[in-house]
Amino acid sequence: MSRDRPARARPARIRPARDLATEAQTHADVRATFVKHALTRLPLIGALVITINLFVQVRGDVGLAVSVAQHLTFSGLLVVVLLNLATYIMIGVMVAAMPLVFDPGYNFWTRVVGSGVLLLLGAVLANTASWLLLAGLAALFLAIGIILIRSRRAPEPSFSGMTIGEVLRSPVPPLDSGLRALWAEGRAMLRVTSRTPVPLTPAEAELDPAPEPKLFSAVAEEWNERTAAIRSPRTKTVTRLAFAGIIGFIGLFGLNILTQPIRFAPLELVSINNGAPATGFVLFQGASGVFIPAPDGAAQFVSAADITSRQLCDDAPHWWTISIADILDPQVPGGVDCSS
Repeated sequence: MSRDRPARARPARIRPARDLATEAQTHADVRATFVKHALTRLPLIGALVITINLFVQVRGDVGLAVSVAQHLTFSGLLVVVLLNLATYIMIGVMVAAMPLVFDPGYNFWTRVVGSGVLLLLGAVLANTASWLLLAGLAALFLAIGIILIRSRRAPEPSFSGMTIGEVLRSPVPPLDSGLRALWAEGRAMLRVTSRTPVPLTPAEAELDPAPEPKLFSAVAEEWNERTAAIRSPRTKTVTRLAFAGIIGFIGLFGLNILTQPIRFAPLELVSINNGAPATGFVLFQGASGVFIPAPDGAAQFVSAADITSRQLCDDAPHWWTISIADILDPQVPGGVDCSS
């Protein structure tokens, strides 16, 4: 008859120590460098945005892309790109600024400015963006507020020589390498002063050389300094906010470029040499230009004399694309209906 052997408890796995202060400072330096390079290289970024959008717009037709680029100036292309991306830029800034309203990690005036930016951009989007987009932003604002309020943590307490003992009696070592060394030195002092036995943990046994006892007051002072050094690079700054805004804009831009390529010219109803009107885009640089039919068709070079009529097309709005301003005060269409 066999007896069931009691299951052996597996020893807790000790996580290797890491220098959290150095890691936090490295992450802060990376964010600052990213923001600095992104802001100082705006012309290069603009050229890259234009190139990518144009290449997507022509579906990889290099010849057509070169023809379009030849008939538009760089400054004109940049303005067109900014006009197309204005909504996405404002959305990225608003999403990045939303935590400012609820996060006490930012200083008071930064939160005031962030709230003002939210109100200003919200007013602009109310006149330009769809009501469905505004509803989504409002829902996201409430979700961010609920998450930040529920996850708000109390500030880490400062220890003294009298209160550090509870931390040192815990057999679980801190993850930070500096705090772990202080923890081991404090526990060595506990073995000298405590009447109850303080067992040697595997984390202490791995330290080489063996930790020497240190006064509790010295341990508490160095513990507080080390905690502040870990927490300082993680404080909420404008650089951190700019980093979040840029990353949000890049994500929105990537989604936009894959789903709706930028329009480099207004859609028009064009008649060439008194022919049948066709919808497309007319690009001119001087007296000559190019006509690109939409949605399909072969592009052709034209001169100003070849075009006998041009009319702007009015995009028929869908119910989900109507802005709040259009709902309150509908506007008269400024172009012709080209949907047929």
